[in-house]
Amino acid sequence: MKFMKIVGYLLVVCAFATLLFFQCKQKDDSGKVEIEHFDHDSILQHDPTMKKVDSMAHVSAADEKLRLENATSIKFDKEVYDFGECNEGDVITKEVEFTNTGKKALLIENAFGSCGCTIPTYDKEPVEPGKKGKVKIQFDSKHKAGNNTKSVYIQANTNPSTTTITFSVKVNEK
Repeated sequence: MKFMKIVGYLLVVCAFATLLFFQCKQKDDSGKVEIEHFDHDSILQHDPTMKKVDSMAHVSAADEKLRLENATSIKFDKEVYDFGECNEGDVITKEVEFTNTGKKALLIENAFGSCGCTIPTYDKEPVEPGKKGKVKIQFDSKHKAGNNTKSVYIQANTNPSTTTITFSVKVNEK
């Protein structure tokens, strides 16, 4: 029995030593890196899925180029507007002015609030370069006691296409 234990331990040590030997053995890669080149046109010719993806990428790039050519810029007076104080349950409406600082007519495509309590409305008519436009922001303070900071996102033909207006309001508890 004692002999079997010794043989067992010896086998475990041999197995461990063998594993250690092969794990620590260095490979000789000589720093060679093989680069395989693919022919773009050949891939597109033989893979209909890749052909569609490539086509959509070209269309998307063309659309983005056209969007940037027709883009203008928008500037608000402040980064964060202070809407003051109100009592819980009040609905506040404030107008925020902006200027078209670009060279093309500015057209707001969409505006939405960061939550359901904030509802923006905006001028549907284009704002000519150098002219001012307005965004009306309505804030419902129901169940909003305390300090609030909310955002309105404006999507327009600007670069970048989305501009954020942030406002803060202190809502006094009922």
